[in-house]
Amino acid sequence: MEETSVYGWTWHRHECHEETIHDLIADTKGCKNWLSNIKEEKVNYLRIERDRDGDQVVRGSLTYKQDPENQSDFKVFHFYIRPKSLITVGLDLSLIQGDYRRACDHLILEEKTPVEGFLILLGELINYFLDGIDALEIKLKELQRDVQRNNHTNLLNSIYDRRIELINWSDLTLPVHETQMAIKEAFLDDITETKAYKRIETRIDRTTSLLSHYRQDIDTLLNLEEVLSSHRGNEIMKTLTVFTVIFTPAMGLGAIWGMNFKNMPELDWKLGYLYAMLLIIFSTLGVYIWLRMKGWTGDLLRGKKSRKHFD
Repeated sequence: MEETSVYGWTWHRHECHEETIHDLIADTKGCKNWLSNIKEEKVNYLRIERDRDGDQVVRGSLTYKQDPENQSDFKVFHFYIRPKSLITVGLDLSLIQGDYRRACDHLILEEKTPVEGFLILLGELINYFLDGIDALEIKLKELQRDVQRNNHTNLLNSIYDRRIELINWSDLTLPVHETQMAIKEAFLDDITETKAYKRIETRIDRTTSLLSHYRQDIDTLLNLEEVLSSHRGNEIMKTLTVFTVIFTPAMGLGAIWGMNFKNMPELDWKLGYLYAMLLIIFSTLGVYIWLRMKGWTGDLLRGKKSRKHFD
C-alpha cells in the first residue's frame, strides 16, 4: 500500500517481502543486504549510508512486539528511510495501538519529512512499551507487598519472573534508542531541532529512566530475599547446634548406662531412676544456663512478634 503525505513524501507499506520493493531502493548500495534481512527476518539491524544522489539513508529492522514469557514469540518490522520516502515491511500497527489512541498512520503522514514521520512511529512503539512497563510496575508493587507480608520460597521465583520481564522491555527499548541516535547521526541539525525528534528523545529518556528505577527495585528485592534466606539458614543451623549442645549431657549419660557393665551400683539403689533423671535435668539446665550466660542462644528461644522479617 502506498500513501502520500500532505507535504509530498510517500509512505510505502508492505506486509511482507515483495519484488516491487527492490525497484524503490535499487539505487543504494545496501539494497541487497536489506532485502536479504527481510527474507531472513533478521532482528535489530541498523545501517546508515548514502544513495547515488548523496542523500543520507537509514535502514534496518526492529523488534516491536515480544512475549515476555516466551521470547521466541516476537514481531519484527523493517524500515528504509530516504529524503522523500519511507518504506516499512511487516509492520502491523494494530498490535501496538491502544483503543484510546489516535490512529498512528495519520499522525505519521502529517509530518513534513519521512524522518519525522518515522520518529512518530518510534514514539508509538515507546508508548506501547510504556504500557507494558506500567503493567510491570503493578506486579512489582504486589511483589513488594508480598515480601513485606511473607517470606516464602515462591517469592524468589516471582522476583526472577519480574526481572525477566524487565529485561524483555529493556531489550525492546534499546534498539529504538539506537535507531534514534542513528537518525541524529545521519541528519544532524536538520532533524534534532524538530518537535518530533525532541518528543521521541524525551519519551525514550523517560522510558530508560523507568527501566533503570525498576531494575534497582528488583535488585533490592532480590538482595533482600537473599538476606532473608541466608538468615533463615543461619537460624536453622543455630537451632540444631543449640539443641545438640543442650541434650549432650542426657545423651552422654544414656550412653554410659547403656554399656551394661556388671558392676553398676546404682542398679541396686532404691531411688536410682530418680537420681538419674535429676542428674540429666540438672546437667541439661546447667548447659542451658551456661549458653545463656555466653549469649550463644541469641533470639532463638524468644517468642516471635508479628510482621518481623527476621523471625
